[in-house]
Order: sequence, then structure tokens, then C-alpha cells
Amino acid sequence: MIKNLRRASQAIFLLLFLFLFVQTESKGYDDLGYPVRLFLDFDPLIFITTLLASHTVPVAFYLSVILIVLTVFMGRVFCGWVCPLGTLNNMVGTLRKARPIRDWRGLYRWKYFVLLFILAAALFRLHLTGILDPLSLLIRSLSVSIYPLFNYAVRSFFDTIFFWNPPGIVQGSEFLYDLLKRSVLAFEQPFFVQSAFIGLLFLIVLGLNLVERRFWCKFLCPLGALLGILSRYALLRRTLSEGCDACGACETVCQGGALR
Repeated sequence: MIKNLRRASQAIFLLLFLFLFVQTESKGYDDLGYPVRLFLDFDPLIFITTLLASHTVPVAFYLSVILIVLTVFMGRVFCGWVCPLGTLNNMVGTLRKARPIRDWRGLYRWKYFVLLFILAAALFRLHLTGILDPLSLLIRSLSVSIYPLFNYAVRSFFDTIFFWNPPGIVQGSEFLYDLLKRSVLAFEQPFFVQSAFIGLLFLIVLGLNLVERRFWCKFLCPLGALLGILSRYALLRRTLSEGCDACGACETVCQGGALR
């Protein structure tokens, strides 16, 4: 029952994220606009690194206090129920062939090192959160790599159809193409200098799921590390029963490394 509810929640928030992303338009300046920015405003890692780097924080970032309080009381609910990148990792992880369970417990501390590195960099006004925070990474990957590639592929597909003009297909294609241009496609084909680098980084994050399901979430995610620290004494945290023999099996299979 809980597993089905969690999957439904993950699907809803992923679809909401993608919908908000498509609805967000460029305003001609670097600051990311709404509505997709709502996800970033709830991100406590962005809140903290912005505060360390600039000593000031936009008022909207105080929305992250809501997630902080929720984590303190209920644990890492964001990782398991909300995070869109975590949901994508989970989906790709289903492609991984069944293998003997490996003991990865030595890698759980990596994400805390990543978190410390990001916080230290922020003190020197180097904002690495933009590419290492899961929400920032997903938005940046969609914006500069995935969406431009999707836009180019769709336009090229319809351009090919219109060029060859196969009988009986063009009429329906024109309707579908017009619908996509009004709802999904960009007005002009976007190009970005960092598209290859960001796209490669995103593919690496997804590809690591073929090594270990939710590899990023368990071992590398700095936001997960921060939420893990905040949830250490959560009121609704998991507790061990008297029958636990400390075998570590639950830590090995936990999707987000929440038991470390």
C-alpha cells in the first residue's frame, strides 16, 4: 500500500515538474522565472549556499524552510516521495539486470563529502549548487540539453515529412505540428554552449543506475546528504525492532540510502 502511494506521489510530482518546465518561458535574462522556479525555492541546499556565497537570500527562498521543517518532523520524505530526479533514477534503475546484492555501505559517506565541498566552495562565492544540486541539475539538463535536442528532433521529423510530402500524411501532420508548436516546442531552435557537458553529466547520473539502482541518490546527492542530517532525529524516523541483528540488508536495498 505504502509503495503504491509513494509511486503515485513520485509520478504526480514528476509530471508536475515537467508541466511547470514547459510552461516556463525565457524572459531574456539569466534569472530563472516561474513557475518551474517554485521547485528551486523549496530547495534548502540552494538557500544555504546562496546565503554563504552572497550573505543575502531572496525572500522566495525562505519557502525552503517548509521543507526543512517537514524533514525534521517526517524524515527524508522529499527524496522518496517528491524528488523528480530521484523518480527518473528509479525508472532507469528498473532496466538494471538482476545481480547479486553488493555491499555498498562504504560509499554512503561520499555524498557528505560532496555536500562539504559545495558548502566550502560557496564560502568562496563558487556556486557549484547549479550543477550538483539534483533540482538544479535536472532543470539545467532539460533546459540546455534535453529540450533543445527534443525540439530539434521534432522539427527535423516534420520538416522531412513536409519535404517528401507523402500522400495522406501531410494533412494530419500539419495539425499535430501546429499543436506541438503551440504547446511544447520553442518559438526558435535553442542552442547553448554548455549543452554537451551538461547533457553528458545528466546521462552519467542516469547511467549509474545500471551499476546500482539510484546510485546518485544513495552515494552522491548533496541535497540528500543535507536532508539526511536534518532528519537524523526526525520524530517519524525509522526505528529498529528487537529482532534486528544488524545484518545491513535493509541499508543495501534502501532506494535513497535513508538508513545511513
